[in-house]
Amino acid sequence: MKNFFLSLGLLASLGLLHSCEKEPASQAISGPVPVGEPIEVDNWKAVSSDLRELPVKTDLALMTSGFNAVLGPQGSEIELVLNSFFHRHSSKGNLTWEQYEEVRDFNGVEEAYPIAVGDNYLGCRLVGTLPELFTNHEWSKGRKYELQEGGRVFKANAREALMGALAARQMSLSVGSRFHPYHGLVFDESKRHENSYEVVGLLEPTGTPFDNVIWVPIQGIQQMDGHDPAFSKSVSAVLLSLSGRTGFTLSEKYHRKGSQANLVWPVSSTLSTFLRQTLPAYLDFARGLDGMDPVVLEEGFVVKGTTQPFEQGEGNLSSPEDQAEALPPLEKGSVYKPLAFRDLTNFEYLVEWETDGKDFDFSAYAKRVPSRLREKSGSKVAVEGFMIPTVVDENNKVKEFLLLPDQMSCCFGQAPEANGWVVVTAPDGVEVMMDRIIRVTGVLTVEERWDEEFFVGLYHMDCKDITGPAL
Repeated sequence: MKNFFLSLGLLASLGLLHSCEKEPASQAISGPVPVGEPIEVDNWKAVSSDLRELPVKTDLALMTSGFNAVLGPQGSEIELVLNSFFHRHSSKGNLTWEQYEEVRDFNGVEEAYPIAVGDNYLGCRLVGTLPELFTNHEWSKGRKYELQEGGRVFKANAREALMGALAARQMSLSVGSRFHPYHGLVFDESKRHENSYEVVGLLEPTGTPFDNVIWVPIQGIQQMDGHDPAFSKSVSAVLLSLSGRTGFTLSEKYHRKGSQANLVWPVSSTLSTFLRQTLPAYLDFARGLDGMDPVVLEEGFVVKGTTQPFEQGEGNLSSPEDQAEALPPLEKGSVYKPLAFRDLTNFEYLVEWETDGKDFDFSAYAKRVPSRLREKSGSKVAVEGFMIPTVVDENNKVKEFLLLPDQMSCCFGQAPEANGWVVVTAPDGVEVMMDRIIRVTGVLTVEERWDEEFFVGLYHMDCKDITGPAL
C-alpha cells in the first residue's frame, strides 16, 4: 500500500512540473486507524486538487516530449514514467549499456535515447544523454529543439551542459557559466563533485519537462568522480519512439517472467488512465479518510488521516462486463452477435512468442485452439474492450489497434496471454478512443499470424463500426 500512495503522491509534482527544488522534510500521521492499515506518508506529497479535473484535450504526447515508450528497470510503471519524463523521484535500478543497445537495434524501434541520472546542481537535476537527442528528435510533430542565440549542443565527450529554459532561469546560468554538480538528486553542499561543467547552450522553451533540467553528456554522469566504477556504463532508462505494433511485441518480450527490464508502452495511455481515472478516484478516497475532517494538510503534506475501506471499482479499471452499461445496446436484430472476451480466453493457449529461427509447427493449430472458436472464423461479431493504437496515420487516425479485455491487461498489470487480445484493422481510420470501453463490430478471423519471427495474434477483426460510451 505504501508504494501505491507513494506513486499517487508523486503526481502532485505534475501540477507544477518543477524539478529544481529541495525536498522538504516528511511529516508523521496521527490519530486512530479503525479500519485497514496506516497510511505511510514519508516523502510523498499530498495530491493537489488542481489535478482532479484535467482538460479533455491535455496533450499527453507533449508531456512526454514526443516519445511513446520508455524502457527501465523492473518496478512501478508510473514511477518509471515520472522519473524518466518528469524528472521526479529516483530510479529503482539501472539498465546495462547492452540492454540499451539491444532495444535500440530491435526492428521497429525508430528512436532510442539512453538517459542517466544521479546528480544535481543546487537541487536542479542533471540528466545525461546523447547529443543527437537535441539535433534529431522531434519533441512535437515537425518541431526539433532550438537553441537560444550564441549556444550549441554539448559534445559527447566534454564536460559541457545544455540548460533547459526554466532551469537556466531558476539557476541564473548562461552560456559561458561554469558550475560544480553535487552527488545525489537532492542538494547537499557536502557532496560537491570536483568536476566542473561549462554551459554551452540554452534551449528555447518547449513547455515540456525537458525545460526543467540540466542536460549533460551521458558519459559525464556515468563517469563522474565519486561514482561507483561498477556502474560506469549503466543507464537509468531509455526513451523510445516505436512504430506500429512494435510496442506490443516488446511488451511481451519484457513482461515475461524473469525479465530484468520493464517497458511502458504506450506512455500516453498509462498517463491518461492514471491522471483521468485512478487519480480522481484516489482523491475521492483521500477526502474520505476521516469522517468529519477528511484530511489535514500542512504545507502540502498530509499530517493526519485514518483509512476507510477502499470500495472495489473506485479505480475505474474494471472489465468490459463491469462497464457494459456505459455502452448503448446493440440495435435490435443486428447481424453482429456479442462475443465476450471470457469466451475467447477460457482455454490454455500454448504458443511461443518467438520462433528463434526455427520452423513453427502450424499443424498443431487444431490441437491448440478449440473447435468452437475455430468455427467462429468468418462470423460477424461485436466485441467490447479497450483500444491500444498500434498504427496511426499522419492525420491522427487509427488504422490498426489492439482490443484488450481491460486496462489492467496493458498498462497497469501483467500482459495478457496469447489469446487475450484482438488485432483490429480499420483501413479508413477511426478516432482515437483510449481509456474508455468501446464496442467493435466486424468480421472475426481466427488464425495464427506472425510478423517474421514474432507472434502477432490469434484473433483478428476488420472493423465495421465502433461505438463508445453513451453520453
